[in-house]
Amino acid sequence: MNLVIIDYGSGNLRSVENAFKISINNNNLNFKVYVSNNLKLIKDADYIVLPGVGAYADCKKGLLKIDGLIDVLIEKVIVNCIPFLGICVGMQLMAEQGFEKEKTVGLEWIDGNIEKINYLSKDSLGRNLKIPHMGWNNLNIYNKKHPVLENISNDEQFYFVHSYYLNTLKKDQILADTYYSHKIPAIVGQRNYLGVQFHPEKSNKSGHKLITNWLKWKP
Repeated sequence: MNLVIIDYGSGNLRSVENAFKISINNNNLNFKVYVSNNLKLIKDADYIVLPGVGAYADCKKGLLKIDGLIDVLIEKVIVNCIPFLGICVGMQLMAEQGFEKEKTVGLEWIDGNIEKINYLSKDSLGRNLKIPHMGWNNLNIYNKKHPVLENISNDEQFYFVHSYYLNTLKKDQILADTYYSHKIPAIVGQRNYLGVQFHPEKSNKSGHKLITNWLKWKP
């Protein structure tokens, strides 16, 4: 099977590629991994990963610069229903719109907007919370029966780096959240497409567990 990690000028592509290759090799999975923005290669993909690092508006512009890329993603993910994983801003781009730098329309695959974390809150010691939210956090898992969350517990930690989060009223599209000043959706999605606010490629064994589960997922 072909796995394509989308290269649109945003994202720590080498780290993502290496993490997926490690999970593939350690579990004897039959995947070829490509990092590319070639539309023909993406059209032939069986699994697609959209990473993302930086500002929401800049990442959306990066997608738009590759003529026809968004149309191909819609065809593959929404029409053909192949497995899709958005990472960090790649997850946020699945939302309706974002407000980082400027109001920007997203892919509109999930309900909700990308808004700034409430930075006026205090931590347990009464100190102002730092933005960006950077570090290790546990997940509060709602859908423990989802295949991508197999053998992942609430005690495991994942690595977050972000200043904005998905604000949504549609609780049925949240598989897990975390807490930093307030509840923050950590894993979201529907049907064949998922997004994670954290970086599984930087989350050690727990991250590799999630990556492996996603690679084995047959939605």
